[in-house]
Amino acid sequence: MFSLKRQGDFRLQLTRVLTQPGRHQVELYLFTPHETSLSSHTLAEEQFFFGALQHRFRLLGLPSQDRASKDTSFSLLSPHYEILYGAWLFQYQASLDRLRQQMQGKAAAEPLARALRLTQNFAQRLRKGEPRQSKQQRYFRQLDIYFSWHAEQFLLESMTLEGYDELDLELRQGVQEFLRQERRYRAERDYLGDFQGTPTRVWNRMSLYHRLLEYPVMLRQKITELGAGTRKLVKATSTLLIMSLFTYLLFNVRAAQQLSLTLLLGIALIYAVRDLLRDDLIDTVTRWLRKGKPRWKIRLKMPYTGKPLAQQLVWLDYRKLGELSQAVREQSGKWATNEERQIVCYRSRLYLDRATLAHDELQERLTLDCEPLCAMIQASQQQLFEWTEEGEVRAHTIEKQHDYNLLVVHRVPGEAGSRAQRWILRLGAGGIVRCENKPVSWPEPPARRVWWRRG
Repeated sequence: MFSLKRQGDFRLQLTRVLTQPGRHQVELYLFTPHETSLSSHTLAEEQFFFGALQHRFRLLGLPSQDRASKDTSFSLLSPHYEILYGAWLFQYQASLDRLRQQMQGKAAAEPLARALRLTQNFAQRLRKGEPRQSKQQRYFRQLDIYFSWHAEQFLLESMTLEGYDELDLELRQGVQEFLRQERRYRAERDYLGDFQGTPTRVWNRMSLYHRLLEYPVMLRQKITELGAGTRKLVKATSTLLIMSLFTYLLFNVRAAQQLSLTLLLGIALIYAVRDLLRDDLIDTVTRWLRKGKPRWKIRLKMPYTGKPLAQQLVWLDYRKLGELSQAVREQSGKWATNEERQIVCYRSRLYLDRATLAHDELQERLTLDCEPLCAMIQASQQQLFEWTEEGEVRAHTIEKQHDYNLLVVHRVPGEAGSRAQRWILRLGAGGIVRCENKPVSWPEPPARRVWWRRG
């Protein structure tokens, strides 16, 4: 299952861990409201793919095996040190995200206790040995600072949840004691300067550390746009038809031995219409021929070495409600009554073999940037007036908001059917206003038939 997390005012991040070899498929449907002006003219499909959607993968290592414990010299070499420790960090971060999803906005004793034990064990594992090389020391410092900040943010967030005061006293004291230890540890390691400044400045600094720590474990991508051969073939065919028509007309004129001004104007008009409609005609025919086929092919490579790891096929197009399957249409929401609205349909297919997952698990991360959608919301100047019991008149500014329906369908290798998750997104001109998880009534996979052999 995917876990959703907000990043800033405009971004949503969906993450899951890939542990099984086979074909992993993800489908994302973004149902737009009738108020929006989303179309291929206002926001092209290519712009949405490269600007508003990001699909990346990173290494997480193996939880059951510690490569550094087998060979201590392995962890002393760069870039293996950065890859190993970076994978540890993001595996720890993925575990906290799963525990956050289990709490569902309410403090629970078991997930919080597991998070505290996980954090203490990771701190002990990380800080038991400090590297000696200057490059690795710089990476260790950034990793240590970011871990300390991220762990503190998770625990402080848990303390603000509903029902935290009703938890066991020993658990709450353990959380507070760990926070005090981190404060003392920062002072001993001279980390306090990285935590000073305004909240925005501290957030931006930690976001920078996150990107620097993420780089050694992020799989490299090589994107290839598919359909170039089909487009060239359509272009050559259209040119062949036009030139054949010209040749036929010229031969008929030569046989009749007449060359009038009307004929020359007709040929010029055909050329003008050809140049005017050529690009649109080629795009339309190419899209029709490649309907249902992937638009991009992405090769995933290992960091630093560039070794090919996997291949991903990607589809993205705008569709109408009637073009979707019955199961997807039922999740569109009761408010999606306009059949002319555009629905963003994204599909990804990734195949992982056993050799790919032999040394590392992969974390799949799907990031949706809602800033282009928020830019389509016009700021409202309307006001709502209220007359109070005291006889005063109050004016309230109305903020225009749009409700989007986000549906994610994913399939895990070895399972007969697919799973679905759904969220309601409320967007305003300034960003995401609310993100709420909704239950999904998704059809169950057909039961497998078991054939019994008569003895």
